[in-house]
Amino acid sequence: MQQMRLYNRSLPQMLNTAQLLLYLNAVLDLVFGFGGLGILLPLVEAVGAFGLANEKKWGYWVALVGASVPVLIYLLYISKGLFFAGLVTILVRGIVVAFLIHPSSREYKRYYFR
Repeated sequence: MQQMRLYNRSLPQMLNTAQLLLYLNAVLDLVFGFGGLGILLPLVEAVGAFGLANEKKWGYWVALVGASVPVLIYLLYISKGLFFAGLVTILVRGIVVAFLIHPSSREYKRYYFR
């Protein structure tokens, strides 16, 4: 039986960084809160990072949802004129999405994730 892990160093650099940033975002969302999503968003981000660490396809998709939802919410805020509402946050969260949808990450997921 394969051992479950919280962190996987053997992932490619982009997936590894996305995994770390998802864990970091989950902790920061718990500490500072994320609007009406309460505990749901940090939970989705942490479960997605855990799935990435264990090379699960469902983990990739959960991580992608957990990283994309805040970006979409911040883009909605920007469209309403609140441009500086978390500019650094949207950049960091956008980087996580970019790392997850990068062709090398998707190719690694296709070949190695179960």
